[in-house]
Amino acid sequence: MHRDDEFQNPPPHRRGALAIIRNERHGVLLVQKSYRGGQWGLPGGLALAGEFPHEAWIREVEEETGLLLKPGRLLVVDCIPRDEETGSEAGTNFVFDGGRVSSDAEIRLPDALPGEEPELTDYRFVDTHELGRFVTPLTERRTRAAVAALKSGEDATAYLVEGLPPVTMR
Repeated sequence: MHRDDEFQNPPPHRRGALAIIRNERHGVLLVQKSYRGGQWGLPGGLALAGEFPHEAWIREVEEETGLLLKPGRLLVVDCIPRDEETGSEAGTNFVFDGGRVSSDAEIRLPDALPGEEPELTDYRFVDTHELGRFVTPLTERRTRAAVAALKSGEDATAYLVEGLPPVTMR
């Protein structure tokens, strides 16, 4: 049973929207962050207050790549627990299909704000067998699950917890 205050003051929860954008050789677009030690990851980011994941996806993809795309099929829903080390709240990442673009498509990384470092420093299309050289194990698992969902031809969405299928469902 829920108490009224649980609905009025729900626990904090982050929502991320990420894009699987491929080139004609099936490489996946990755962007390199200037923070977190220069990690590579999928284009996308956090939804703002009151913003739905698909809206955040459109905004973040345009901000991070300059591409005006619409999110396709929802490929992955990945639940992430609270990170006690960093203090990041629990969250859910929604990975949408961004379709295909040409290898020579004009990707424009965001300009730095005056007096600040740029958010992103590089981009590249990476073959899925090389993902482990660029991304964290979590991002690799999540990306591989999204690519597998694309290749399956089914209209199913993978449900993951930290990039892995949950061991048990209650």
